[in-house]
Amino acid sequence: MEKSNTLLVFIMVYLLHFREPYKRVKHYIGFAETPATFERRLEHHRKGTGAKLLRAVAKAGIQFDVAVVWEDGDRNFERKLKNRKHTSRFCPLCGIKKS
Repeated sequence: MEKSNTLLVFIMVYLLHFREPYKRVKHYIGFAETPATFERRLEHHRKGTGAKLLRAVAKAGIQFDVAVVWEDGDRNFERKLKNRKHTSRFCPLCGIKKS
């Protein structure tokens, strides 16, 4: 039996929905390369030790939910979503279907 050198790659982009706005911000878009990385990033976000925005959200006592996970996403897709602005347009928790 021949061994395959093919690696399974898990890349995802995720959208976090804040339960109440932080200033005027209601969402955060992030990127993770593996399920374990995703779980670690969520833990850091909840503890306030992750991204700058999520540190501020945690400090303000605002909770968040994972609204959408795009499992076929990559850094380019993450950047496209961030550049679109108006994240509520594709947040199902805001009552609008994801794109």
